Amino acid sequence: MPYDPETDFPEAWKLCKPFMLTDDHLLSIRNSMTRELLNGLGRDTHDRSSIPCYLSYVQHLPTGRERGRFLALEMWPTNCRIMLVKFGSEKDIYMSSKCVIVPHTIAASRGTTLFNFLAQNIAVFVREKKVEKDNLPMGIAFAFALNKLSLDVGILVSWTKGYGAQGAVGKNVVQLLRNALDEYKDISINLNSIINIAAGSLMALSWSQTNCKMGLIIGTVTNAAYVEQSVECEMYEGDASVPLMIINTEWNNFGSNGHLDFIRTEFDKIVDAESNNPGKRYYEKCISTLYLGELVRLIIVRLMNMGVIFREHNLDYMGIQWKMEMKSIMAIDSDPPDVYVKAQEVMDKFRMRNCQERDLATLRFICQTVSTRSAKLVAAGVACLINRMNYANISIAVDGGIYRLYPRYQEVLNKHAAALINPDLKFEITIAQDSPGVGAAIVAGLASSLNFRHLSKS
Repeated sequence: MPYDPETDFPEAWKLCKPFMLTDDHLLSIRNSMTRELLNGLGRDTHDRSSIPCYLSYVQHLPTGRERGRFLALEMWPTNCRIMLVKFGSEKDIYMSSKCVIVPHTIAASRGTTLFNFLAQNIAVFVREKKVEKDNLPMGIAFAFALNKLSLDVGILVSWTKGYGAQGAVGKNVVQLLRNALDEYKDISINLNSIINIAAGSLMALSWSQTNCKMGLIIGTVTNAAYVEQSVECEMYEGDASVPLMIINTEWNNFGSNGHLDFIRTEFDKIVDAESNNPGKRYYEKCISTLYLGELVRLIIVRLMNMGVIFREHNLDYMGIQWKMEMKSIMAIDSDPPDVYVKAQEVMDKFRMRNCQERDLATLRFICQTVSTRSAKLVAAGVACLINRMNYANISIAVDGGIYRLYPRYQEVLNKHAAALINPDLKFEITIAQDSPGVGAAIVAGLASSLNFRHLSKS
């Protein structure tokens, strides 16, 4: 018979109960996000909003008829990717890429060191592809917070976990990379644009699905970009005759104004205090894969200290901060009902062998509870944006392993987003087959055209 958590492991149930969000909780969060979104769009309220709604200066969606060769750089918290993208016949994209792992010593050094490292790898890549003299348009898809002032001016607001390159915050990322590339006299690249990762996902899917109006990132970071009406963007001082503007919400900091205090648990507060940016990015710390494993680990450690789970084992490995990863949570929850083979395999890695079935069932319950809350919180944000745009039927491009690889997460997110949107609206979340770098390549092509160039501020 399946376990009843409330009866069979009441101590775990009590600790996890604050993670169990009700429909009323989600409705309140969706409505708070809507108000913060409007504040972010407003000129007088922008600076105090926890959802800043940065302008992307991308005001045209792809037509699917874009052609040519373009370069792109994807910058994620864990790695970077350099890409050569060729748009051939309709629906045909050729892509060649090189993944670059940024050593911690470089990611945490000076900004000049980081961008010199990237430039060196770009130079090697374009030489290998024999396009070093072609002056191809190049765009950056950027996973860190940016304040855009034009298509090719993106001011770095902050780094996230793993990065801390000094001297880069407050500066134009495009110019930093241009300066580094200038050292390579044998190569010619037209670095002309930068967008955030979510907007890149939106643009990439829009090339093949014209009803794509939102890009969603759920991974080590979380963010969303969506299509807004230009007249609603009070911070925009450009050509008002172009009706659309892709907005980079940077919703990861939602909650900094207190809107998530009523659902934040004691474990959320511990994770925040132990993070490299305490007091910030509350929404992201309840959602992203970077933090979910640590939340699960903290609950397990508490229960082990209480003597109610894994009694025959010690905390030698489970007691190590950040030791529990998202892939372990997904593995634990991948077993069929009443089977705990994968769960035990994960525990083996923590030197906790031959665990009791009840303990493994408790472990699965904890993982499901924490990951379900994450999916519900994303659903509230997705519903906020769908209702805001008010399109009858849209596609949403999602990037991030948790949605791609975790069926339970998909089910929870879709179910609760559907319950929170206006009943006349429809949506479909599509796993992005083309990476955000493809979207950055599209924007680079648009930026290089005369029709698009005049829309940017100089």
